[in-house]
Amino acid sequence: MHSKAFPFILKFFVASTLLTTCSCDEIAREFTARNSPSVEQPIPKNVADSTKSRVDHSLSNSIANLKLIEVESINTGQKYTIGIGLPTSYHSDTNKTYPVIYQLDAEIALHTSIETSRGLAVSGDLEEVIIVGIFNYALHSELLDLTPSKATHPDTKFVGNITENLPTGESDLFYKFLVDELMPKINASYRADKISNVLFGHSLGGLFCLSTLQKEKSPFSHYLISSPALWWNNKEVLKKKLPKRNFEPVVYLSVGGLEQIPSNLPKKKREKIPELDRKMDKATKRISGVIEVYDYLQRQGNVDVYAHVEEGEVHMSSNVPSFSRGIRTLLLGAHRDELRHRSFDSPLLPWE
Repeated sequence: MHSKAFPFILKFFVASTLLTTCSCDEIAREFTARNSPSVEQPIPKNVADSTKSRVDHSLSNSIANLKLIEVESINTGQKYTIGIGLPTSYHSDTNKTYPVIYQLDAEIALHTSIETSRGLAVSGDLEEVIIVGIFNYALHSELLDLTPSKATHPDTKFVGNITENLPTGESDLFYKFLVDELMPKINASYRADKISNVLFGHSLGGLFCLSTLQKEKSPFSHYLISSPALWWNNKEVLKKKLPKRNFEPVVYLSVGGLEQIPSNLPKKKREKIPELDRKMDKATKRISGVIEVYDYLQRQGNVDVYAHVEEGEVHMSSNVPSFSRGIRTLLLGAHRDELRHRSFDSPLLPWE
């Protein structure tokens, strides 16, 4: 752990800057939950049967060295499309092993992550990596696979637009699929550095990362947690303690600077924001939530944690810069130490 824990203070635009650069319409779009089910789509009786509903069949031809496989899980009963992005040197340097990044919700930005990591490797800013993306093609499967408990709190149901017949709370089974089924397959098929595994998740995926960090036998050495859904069942994930390990996992936390309405926003400007979006903001408090997660992890004393606010980013965009800065903060590269230093002592403005 660090000998000195620097305060993590929030970087945010002053109210006038926010309203100048971000219209109310943009704020409204931001506060539409990424996992909200469409009212126009019927909920399938069997989630596993809906795997064909969102498959992009052009994916395998759109990026070099990206292999797609399908893995049917014994634990969850679902069939998952897995995207495996290999580094540039993989076929030429046959004695080399690579850290593996496991990216949740791969349909969101797997291409971006692969190309970003390859570019950073060329510049020397990141060691070469293998990226394994897990696609949640089944309708609403992220609600089932990435949440640690059944949705019970009213705010949780509101933010996630969760009705009584939507399945939730099976992340333990998805964890078993990831650790007991998928990881051994990757380790057996590719030259993976078996002691350097990164788990990357955004929103509900970030919540899954936190709950995985709390598991005693988690095989992940690094966690890249972007805008975690701390609002799930009234922050219940923070009520558990981290297990004691013989090593310190390294955690990078991030959130977009425009993911929360500033509390010092003048009343007249606040009233221009649609009431539904203000209610959503009150229930999620995404930036304040990341602050709470940071403080929670610092109190545990057995984890190495870094954090950063991505200036000007909203919830649906913050995962991309979070990956770039986060993976360079976690793994070896030319500026890792400087990025870790800046995660603590940057002269950031308090937001009120």
